[in-house]
Amino acid sequence: MGAAKLKKTKRQQLLEAHPMCIYCGAPATTTDHCPPRCFFEGRIWPESYEFPACEPCNASARRDEQALAVVVRAKALSPLNPEWGKLVKGVKNNQPEIVAEWKSMSRNEQKSALRNTFGRDAGDTLRRLGWTTINLGPLTKAMITRFMIKLAKALYFRHTNASLDGFVYVFHINVVAKDTTPEFINSILAKAPALPAIQRNKTSLLDQFIYRFNCSAEHGVMYAVVQFGEQYIFQLIALSKPAASGLAALAQTSGMELPTVNRFECFLEQHG
Repeated sequence: MGAAKLKKTKRQQLLEAHPMCIYCGAPATTTDHCPPRCFFEGRIWPESYEFPACEPCNASARRDEQALAVVVRAKALSPLNPEWGKLVKGVKNNQPEIVAEWKSMSRNEQKSALRNTFGRDAGDTLRRLGWTTINLGPLTKAMITRFMIKLAKALYFRHTNASLDGFVYVFHINVVAKDTTPEFINSILAKAPALPAIQRNKTSLLDQFIYRFNCSAEHGVMYAVVQFGEQYIFQLIALSKPAASGLAALAQTSGMELPTVNRFECFLEQHG
């Protein structure tokens, strides 16, 4: 059997087993790679991270993913390769407003950012060698949030075999902040003991995408700590509606107030 025919058969099998879009609940007509192939060097993406989706959900994220591929694949401590340059060119052509936001930092702001991250002497040395920083402004932050909600839905489905109808919390961890200590990172990882294999053809891709998670399909809860490349770490919490209601009731009886910042409600279409 040819590779194209085999791929088609696997896609058909996935859609037959899961006929509804995991993102919105509409009938699934295609499959979606999440994280997308463009996030990985040589477009070599991890096996089994393909999900049933409707065409609108699949297509709606393409522009976000094109731009975010540039961000998550930027290397902090090693030279950038020609493939990354092609990604930048694609965003310049299709989303010039995003590139303008990235380049909106003044020279003094860039100097301060490099000094704050690497120290005064090292930061100045890197700046003289041509290093720069980009501004993750409101457009980019909104894209990151949308993608992380999508990723939370995909991981929830992968580990519960159910689509999420409930809530997602998204928290971006600043890896260069002073309070992002090894002790803090260890504390959040301790809540997520499971480490899945991220690979293709037995080749590990953990240097590009890695996450640890804790999940209960019975209770409709998933917690994950996700990292892309060297610089981007996120905490994701996915709660089904029953789990969220139970948590709210527990908080009320305990006199606690649940956070509403970075909390996003997710809906599924109902199809009889």
